[in-house]
Amino acid sequence: MAPGLAARIFVWSYSDTDDYTLESCDWYSADSFGDLHFSASQFIRDQLDLFYTEFSEWFNLAEFPDVEEQLQPPELAVFLKAAGVPDDADFRSIENYDCFSGLRAVIRHRLDQRSLEQIKLAAELFNWAIDFGLSCCDTKACAVIRVGSVEEVAPFLLERILNRLPDDAKRGDSAYQARPIAFEQRFLPLAPVLTMLKETVGSAGWVQNQVALKLFFWIAEMYKVEVENEAG
Repeated sequence: MAPGLAARIFVWSYSDTDDYTLESCDWYSADSFGDLHFSASQFIRDQLDLFYTEFSEWFNLAEFPDVEEQLQPPELAVFLKAAGVPDDADFRSIENYDCFSGLRAVIRHRLDQRSLEQIKLAAELFNWAIDFGLSCCDTKACAVIRVGSVEEVAPFLLERILNRLPDDAKRGDSAYQARPIAFEQRFLPLAPVLTMLKETVGSAGWVQNQVALKLFFWIAEMYKVEVENEAG
């Protein structure tokens, strides 16, 4: 393993609608910021457009609680303009305007700043907007992106892998056993290791443990390959 693994920045993204599933897992060194920005920005921009096209009725009706608390002071003007809020309007009446358009504008504004901190903030607001936008929708559709250090993203990635594995009852089903998929063939034997590693990455400063760090990257590399294979 190359040195400096703890300094890598992870980008994991996942989108699932009634029509398609899109997932990506990658990591970048400090001198690959352009690639990181392109990957995260493309996912966020594309999914904002696609989800609004697919679920516009729900996003238009959705309530976004405490919107002002999600914004930095300089972003307020960006939000109000995109949401169509008159200059003399009381912010307490914000629910009467196009909040989702305002949030989209702020997310894009953050991405345009081209800094790691702003990309992370854009990802957080994207996750928040999609979550609340679909909160009343009778769909299992979702979209999420995690951008951050290995220490920050590892718990989410390991949870994702473990959640994709069948539970004990399903594993004992003979009909299920007759049709194993490639993902399960690869990761089921590692389930005990994945569980122990997930407990480890929940501890502060775990990236100082070189064994755990290298093990995580080994698993992440396998998962990245599997996701790419599934995408075709």
